[in-house]
Amino acid sequence: MKLDIQAICHKGLVRDNNEDALSVGGVILRDDATNLVVTISLEGFFYLLVADGMGGHEHGEVASRFALEEMEEQLSLHQIQPDSFEDDAREAAHYIAVKLNRTAADQGQALPMGCTLTGVVWHYGRTWLLNAGDSRTYRFRGGMLRQLTTDETERGYTGDPTASKLLLNCLGGGTEGHLAVNSLDGKLLEGDVLLVCSDGLCDMVPDETIETALADGAGAEDLLRMACDAGGVDNISIILAKIL
Repeated sequence: MKLDIQAICHKGLVRDNNEDALSVGGVILRDDATNLVVTISLEGFFYLLVADGMGGHEHGEVASRFALEEMEEQLSLHQIQPDSFEDDAREAAHYIAVKLNRTAADQGQALPMGCTLTGVVWHYGRTWLLNAGDSRTYRFRGGMLRQLTTDETERGYTGDPTASKLLLNCLGGGTEGHLAVNSLDGKLLEGDVLLVCSDGLCDMVPDETIETALADGAGAEDLLRMACDAGGVDNISIILAKIL
């Protein structure tokens, strides 16, 4: 299998710091972009992940990068085994949450740091969907966009006048968190496009508008521009990967 990948991570137009980070097979991006084509081996692993950090200036930045680096370490050291991927991936996520909570407590942070995590992992012939929080993974096929993940939020007042939702799950953030791990075996076809993004895109641009844009051939930079044109009030991470 080959993937034609576009990835971009941008701070948006309002925030003065970028707490998002994304990883394309271990290459971590923040305030950067890349385009590449990769071949996925049945005897190895590859992944597309987005993490949206929280906890205030710099702390969210630390959380998102740590989560991506730790997942890379778990995969590269083969601590996540093919025959027990679901349990091992959840255990890795639990370690990330515990480490982030402990670090925040040791540093006396007023706000515990944490992050969302979402994306797709190809691991020794299997394909997995990971998710914790409200960043999203979509599949675009035949002109139709389908959200594969479930937002773990509820509507209501959060104390932030700019916010309209309360995050119910993350890695860290003062909680143990929970990583949803689901098989995508047989659910991805040649010609499909995967979209992995933070809520800086999907809160700004409706799914129907994204769907139309992708049908018209939009790339990651086009989606970024749409989010910024809509206000760009949050950090924006976008990975587009077409299966060749």
